[in-house]
Amino acid sequence: MRRPFALLLLAVTALPARAQELAVRPEWSEIETVTVRAQPGPALWRLTRGDGEVWVLGQVWPMPKDLAWNSDVLADVMDGALEVVHPPRPSINFVDVAWFLLWNGGKLSLPRGQHLESQLEDDLRRRFIAARETVKGDAEEYATDIPIRAAIRLQQDFMKARNFEGGQPRGKIGEIARRHRIERRSVARFEAMDVVRELLKLSPAQQRQCLSQAVDDVLWAAAHAEPAARAWAVGNVRAMKAHYAESRLMNCAIGSVTRAAQIEARNVAETVSAIDAALKKPGKTVAIVNLGPLLRKGGVLEKLAAMGITIQTPAES
Repeated sequence: MRRPFALLLLAVTALPARAQELAVRPEWSEIETVTVRAQPGPALWRLTRGDGEVWVLGQVWPMPKDLAWNSDVLADVMDGALEVVHPPRPSINFVDVAWFLLWNGGKLSLPRGQHLESQLEDDLRRRFIAARETVKGDAEEYATDIPIRAAIRLQQDFMKARNFEGGQPRGKIGEIARRHRIERRSVARFEAMDVVRELLKLSPAQQRQCLSQAVDDVLWAAAHAEPAARAWAVGNVRAMKAHYAESRLMNCAIGSVTRAAQIEARNVAETVSAIDAALKKPGKTVAIVNLGPLLRKGGVLEKLAAMGITIQTPAES
């Protein structure tokens, strides 16, 4: 059940894309004011308006399980904070998931006698096999997958092969928050099942296109996900940007499924709204925001700057 269950997370999981000339490269926004941090640690952006203050931690994903980072920097910022705000999360109804798998599990596999690789064009077949071998995926497990399921399986096998996990730095941030007795919440929750149902309605050609994007994601991530995470650990913003790219698979879903596009737009709007609300009250808040939505052109920081909010950014050199 664990493998098809990962489809629920498609709207929020985002492996970096394959190559700079092929990846969905963010057009980074520019915030001019710079603040210098004395000790190495994850990069933080300081937002102020009146008596309100929000410290924003830009987050990359995924993280190696053994990643060491100086959590004291974040602990110092969280001392005295009113709350910690996390990125939007999917609302997962396990009863709904169980019924979905019961009634739709067969849709995750090709009809009897059909095999995935035989349905792929030569170039995609070659790249898919390269990606599968890179993540040490079992060819037999993929053999009867529909393309969209194979795309998700690639992501899961990447995480397993590279000893990555999806729960950090959220887990460590939670430990710090509990020590400081700080409330935590997500800026919003959204239904993922609607996206899953619509993804299964995509035509075979659309699914193969999304599989191609997932292949690009995994091949890039194999070389760049760990450097991005290690740059994050020491606050090297320039290196984070160099090794980060928006997910091509996510963009494929957004372009093919209206519900996915609506969720993406709403998540950015909800993040801006949550930070704006925090700045309207005296005191300090800590917000965790994924790097792409945070720094891209038209993203969270640019929208907040347009609202007259003062933003201090970490040095990039």
